[in-house]
Amino acid sequence: MEWTLEAVSAKIRQLKERGFIPVPSDMFREDEGIVGQLLEREFNVKENNLTVRDLGTFELKGMREKSSTMTLCHKKPEVGLSPIQIFERFGYEAPSRRNPSVLKKKLFTTVKNRPNNRGLHLIAKGKTEIEMYCGEEFICKWNLSEQLKKIEKIILVDARTTGRTRSKEERFHYTDAYLLEELRPLVDLVQEGILVIDFCIDQKVGDSRSPHDRGPHIRIPRKKLVKAYKKSNKIV
Repeated sequence: MEWTLEAVSAKIRQLKERGFIPVPSDMFREDEGIVGQLLEREFNVKENNLTVRDLGTFELKGMREKSSTMTLCHKKPEVGLSPIQIFERFGYEAPSRRNPSVLKKKLFTTVKNRPNNRGLHLIAKGKTEIEMYCGEEFICKWNLSEQLKKIEKIILVDARTTGRTRSKEERFHYTDAYLLEELRPLVDLVQEGILVIDFCIDQKVGDSRSPHDRGPHIRIPRKKLVKAYKKSNKIV
């Protein structure tokens, strides 16, 4: 099927009329990304490579209405320290949020254009590369050439939710949708603090198993989405 803007809008209106949609048991994962995965399933989108947009012209993104950031992609750096090496160096010990009696080593931190509480910050290099530093020390580098092509034109669909987040009881009601076009240059996104990178890694202190690495996530805060793209229009 050729997904024109009119066809995409019509499909989202159909989903809106259906109300809250449960996650099928065969695709449930305790994952923040399930809101987008369920949306893709409704559009019959199959897993694809980094260079192919979900709907031909458009990349499809689902987002919980209460979420504060939109994830553009997940990607490990190609040069420098790996996420686990970064975790080993910059991680800190703190009680588990679920069970305060359990001590964990964690690295839950957002890295942007200015040094954060771990001393990490981002610098854009050219049109497609981002480097991370600690002070003046180079830590690692990402090349986002393929990812930036994919997110040049996005259909973003908001979802209201009911049930506990990331549980089997959570359901999604896809409501408003927006067309975001013409992503601004990477150097502007980084310099203005619009594009950020989140590390989400933890490990029980003394545990011999590998740390649990959920990222890195390359994200844009919801309130800065309008600044990230040159054009933004509501389509549903």
